[in-house]
Amino acid sequence: MSQTQRAFNLPESEFAEPRRQYVKDPSVTTRHITKGEKLLWTLAGVAVFLLAALMITNQTRLYLTSQDIQTLQDKLGNQSKITQQLKADADSLSSPDRIVNFAEKQLGLKLDINNIKVLP
Repeated sequence: MSQTQRAFNLPESEFAEPRRQYVKDPSVTTRHITKGEKLLWTLAGVAVFLLAALMITNQTRLYLTSQDIQTLQDKLGNQSKITQQLKADADSLSSPDRIVNFAEKQLGLKLDINNIKVLP
């Protein structure tokens, strides 16, 4: 007997724990994956993979195209600078003062305003 039972002179059966009844766990049935479901999941995985590959391919093409565009724009900018420089050189070489100076000094020609005829 325990000390509290002896103190109160109570029989041991009043303080005994009630009997526990164990309930059997319900059986869990596992669901089996059918061949059709496996096939569908496989096809879905392949489709996702192909779509991802397609997206990556398109992004790569866009990147390469943008690089080509950038190089062409750089070349165009360089060519426009060269063209402007050549136009400036052509304008300076075709100035009337330079032509008159070249004709007088190199070719020995003289400018006579009375011989100049203006055409309409």
